[in-house]
Amino acid sequence: MRIEVMQPTGYLDATSTSHFRQQAGRVLDKKPDVLLIDLQHLKQMDSSGLGALVFALRSAKAIGCKLALCSISEYVSFLLEVTSLNRLFDVFENRHQFERSLQNI
Repeated sequence: MRIEVMQPTGYLDATSTSHFRQQAGRVLDKKPDVLLIDLQHLKQMDSSGLGALVFALRSAKAIGCKLALCSISEYVSFLLEVTSLNRLFDVFENRHQFERSLQNI
C-alpha cells in the first residue's frame, strides 16, 4: 500500500490555496493508495482552505485514492462540522491513530 503525506503549514487561505492545489496534484500524480493530509502545523484555515481540501478529496477519489485528515485543530473541526464536510472526510486524531486504522484493512 502506497501512502503519501502532505503537511501544510501556516495558513490555508485565499493566498495559499493555489499552491496547496498544485502540491496535491503533484502528490496524486504518483497514484498513491492513500493520501493523508496532516494538519498539525496548520495555524488557520478559511473557506478557501475548505475548498482546497474538497478539491483534493475529489481529485483523490477520481483516481481511486483514499484521502484522510489527521491532527486537525478544534477550529478546523468546527469548520468541517458547520459545513457538514465532516461527513465526507475520514478524520483521525493524529498520525498514530491513522496508522493503527491501516492495520484493520
